[in-house]
Amino acid sequence: MDPLPAFLLAILLASFLTVKIGLSPFMSLIISALAYGGILGMGPELIGYVTAGLAGIFSTLSIIVFSGSVIAENLRRSRAVDRIVADLLGLLGQRRGILASGLSGYLVTLPAMCSITSYLILEPVVGGMGRKAEGSRRRFLFSAALFSVISFNLIYPSPVMVALTGSLKVPPHEALKFGLPLSLLLFIPAFLYLGRLPIVEEDAPDETCALPPRMVSWAPLTLPMILIAAGLLSPRAWFVGSPNVALLAGALLSAILAKGEAEEMIKRATKRAGIIIFDLCGAGAFGYVIAQSGLGSELYRELGPLVPAVVLPFLVASLVQLAQGSRVVTVVIASEIMKGYPMEPVTLLFLISAGAFVLSSVSDPYFWLVKETTNSDLRDNIVGYTLPLTIFGLLVFAATVLRWLFFV
Repeated sequence: MDPLPAFLLAILLASFLTVKIGLSPFMSLIISALAYGGILGMGPELIGYVTAGLAGIFSTLSIIVFSGSVIAENLRRSRAVDRIVADLLGLLGQRRGILASGLSGYLVTLPAMCSITSYLILEPVVGGMGRKAEGSRRRFLFSAALFSVISFNLIYPSPVMVALTGSLKVPPHEALKFGLPLSLLLFIPAFLYLGRLPIVEEDAPDETCALPPRMVSWAPLTLPMILIAAGLLSPRAWFVGSPNVALLAGALLSAILAKGEAEEMIKRATKRAGIIIFDLCGAGAFGYVIAQSGLGSELYRELGPLVPAVVLPFLVASLVQLAQGSRVVTVVIASEIMKGYPMEPVTLLFLISAGAFVLSSVSDPYFWLVKETTNSDLRDNIVGYTLPLTIFGLLVFAATVLRWLFFV
């Protein structure tokens, strides 16, 4: 069988095993990688491809994911996230509850290294803002979810950006130079869309309790970002500017601030990090097997005459995102497929990133989490989550095409 139909079968298998059977993404992706290689007639080298893909992702993301989980657990346990949301609400004003909740999701995702983790931390705080700000609980939660995906998909050093810059050999500062302003520009359509959601509900009751000190609350979040920025701005700061070192410093600070609770906090964070990194390693295995199969050249040959060159990477990423839901899995697989594609690397990177926004629905675990926590029906969840993310993806795609046409 040719690589393209084999790939489509493998993606369908991964989706079926995850959504219908209930297997973890790690198991589903490993099984699908083996099935894909078997269909194509790969020999004993197949197991080597699987383990090489696992090792590549683990070496790239394990410290980042672990450190982010420790920081996120500290923010939750210490109630630092309550202070962060309260400060943003105080800065922006009581009439800007949607923006405050969105900005909270955007910022907390950066050190947490996982949009779902940041949402889980923020959900009780943002959902309980209630009478403290004008708007509805459901709007605030949709805002936190949507903005968390914006920073996760566009801002280095999120796992999405680390995976893409490493695979496509793009300097991190080049990814940040375009991704950061683009993510901030998305605030405008996001804020306008959320303000017009056709949702009406009663506000949650007001709950008042003492907040932790401001400096202690913000320090674990800001320290890694300061170190990474220093590394990008000055070559002499390359060591502390490494995402691995910067996030590890944030995790160490979190452990120090936790004092007597550090051991329990790290245990819980390690459990969460283990689940995340295993799923990502499964994606690495699947992506590496695909890269060795010649699927990229098959796609160029089959779809090249039918699809404009600038559309194909976006289309591939969109289809992978639709099939299995995880954004990091999407970019890992899509970047492996598109390796060697004749396009300027930064453009290729953001075309794939744009595809990771769109069509997130029933195969996306974040979709179901948001549906459950907002008490939405399927239609409202599509309107409040899937549709705006798809719009953001199309806007990122359009901005990337404009950059490619006029500035490359």
